[in-house]
Parts: sequence; C-alpha cells; structure tokens
Amino acid sequence: MRIIDKILGREKLPETANIEDMLDVEGDVVNPPADFYIKRIELRNEGDADLAIKELGEKNIIILNVLSLTKQPNRLKTIIGKLKSYVNKINGDIALLTQEMILLTPAKVKIVKSKPKVQK
Repeated sequence: MRIIDKILGREKLPETANIEDMLDVEGDVVNPPADFYIKRIELRNEGDADLAIKELGEKNIIILNVLSLTKQPNRLKTIIGKLKSYVNKINGDIALLTQEMILLTPAKVKIVKSKPKVQK
C-alpha cells in the first residue's frame, strides 16, 4: 500500500489528524447550516436530560448515551420517564438503539420500529 501511495503521490494524514476537525458542522458559504441536526448527548444527570429536551425543542434528533447511569437504575428510569413523557407530549418518538443508546426525535419525526423475527 505504501508503494502505491508513493507512486500516486498521496499524502498520508498526520498522526494527530482528528476526523472532527476535518468535518465542517457549522456550514459555510457553499454549504449553509442545516435546518436541524443529529446530536449525541451523554446522560449523566437531570441537567443533561434538560439539555436533550431543549435540543428536541429546536427540532434536533438526539442520540442519548445512558451508559453513565446504568449503575443507578432507579435514577435512570426516572429520567427516561421524564424524557418519554416530553417526547409523547410534543408528538415525537423514542426508541432503544442498544442497551446504552436511546434515540429521541422531535415533533412529527417517527421511528420505524420492527420486532425481530422469531425463527420456528
């Protein structure tokens, strides 16, 4: 692979290159800012739940990482209940992606949910 890169004159990315630095999330003259975004929030406390609610109000889709609170199931259940109530109130949607990730959508955005097929 290195020989091909040398022949084609491809430059290798510096070891300190960060993919986030290469992406322009705010937009520019050619690519204006988006109407809404998909944002990831780590749920550590009630303040993070309030942040998720604020983002949903701004029509952003939220991927919520709940790993930090899995050792506090009662607290996690209370916060998820609050988020679920808000999402239902605004006609949004909520779904479990993995045991650690929850997807929250704003008003008028629905998640297609399918149950795994049972093999006979």
